[in-house]
Amino acid sequence: MSEHGPQPTGPSSAGTWCCLGGGRIYTEADKELADAIGLSFPVVPAAARASRAFLERVVDHTARAGIAQFLDLGTGLPVEPNTHQVAQAVEKSARIVYVDNDPTVLEHGRALANLGTPEGAVAYLDGDVRHVTKVLGEAARTLDLNRPVAVLMLSMLGHIEDPAEAGEIARRYMSAVPPGSYFATCDSVDSADMRAAAAAYAAGGGPPIHLRTAAELELTGTGLDLLAPVGPISLWHPAEPAPQPVDQWGFVARKP
Repeated sequence: MSEHGPQPTGPSSAGTWCCLGGGRIYTEADKELADAIGLSFPVVPAAARASRAFLERVVDHTARAGIAQFLDLGTGLPVEPNTHQVAQAVEKSARIVYVDNDPTVLEHGRALANLGTPEGAVAYLDGDVRHVTKVLGEAARTLDLNRPVAVLMLSMLGHIEDPAEAGEIARRYMSAVPPGSYFATCDSVDSADMRAAAAAYAAGGGPPIHLRTAAELELTGTGLDLLAPVGPISLWHPAEPAPQPVDQWGFVARKP
């Protein structure tokens, strides 16, 4: 049985992605859709698992580079280890702000606000990442935006149809943080397998996923110094030798 509170009438993006990635918080509708997609399109659970692993490596990498503040936008349902656990394992005083507007995410996420180290801080905001000014204003209650921040937008910009709008949202967040800050993003790429999977996902009741080309993904990093490699996230500083590429591409970049 999944761990969940009140169930929505249909599958949610957060719950389905959580189930695909090996998490435990989802509804029966989420699981039904995740099982159907995963069975027919194994590229999707591979991408979901790779996305969670990418999060861990990115947070560890940036924390070891001296970043002690993290803005996790469109965080989704918590899967351990989550951003605050990875960051505070490196730096106990790390401060993390999670942002999402999915009611189920908020229900579970707010329980984490009392977790983390005594030296650090963890906050959850109910916010639409497109409302940049509002999100930054609330995040500033926990984060010092005059000091470098790692801005994470993982597996969420694909919900925004226009890649130019997605790029502009990313640029607005990065313009609000100082030099030395980091940006990380990833999304599903426009491959034949992913196109078929996205169509089946939408037909099953999931919200539309807008696939990206490599050029559209890189658009979100305009003006930043991209840290090689750019491409399948399973190949970014892999934790295992010779990992398999996945149809989830992304990159990490630093604000000069």
